[in-house]
Amino acid sequence: MRDDAEHRAQESSEPPVHAAMLEITILPDGERVTVKDDETVLKALARSGLGYRIGCRRGGCGVCKVHLLMGEVRYERPVADSVLSDEDRIAGICLSCRAVPITNVVIELQEGDKLRRVLPFGFAASVSLHVSVSVRSVD
Repeated sequence: MRDDAEHRAQESSEPPVHAAMLEITILPDGERVTVKDDETVLKALARSGLGYRIGCRRGGCGVCKVHLLMGEVRYERPVADSVLSDEDRIAGICLSCRAVPITNVVIELQEGDKLRRVLPFGFAASVSLHVSVSVRSVD
């Protein structure tokens, strides 16, 4: 059985040094996404075009909780105990909107949540569509 310390997220102001990009595996779908330095779990999923039920996106509501099955994350700022209790942390729960992976991680969505494909953040601004309409008269 794994040590509970594996499940605990670290609160630190020092960013980790990464030689290679880290990876998030999302269960039960088995999807994998890469994480850029200092990128939260939620931001990495959104950048990759994946989404699920979320709330405030700043760590105040707890809607984005996921189960951290393997790996470690850190929080750049403290998270309120009312949102993420010590019991949650011991059970392997983390806030995807604030959790920054420091190792490869495996997460599982909460019961009832479904991973879905969405347009990556900023997609509409980065793509220009050209529509051509031709009209022919029919006599």
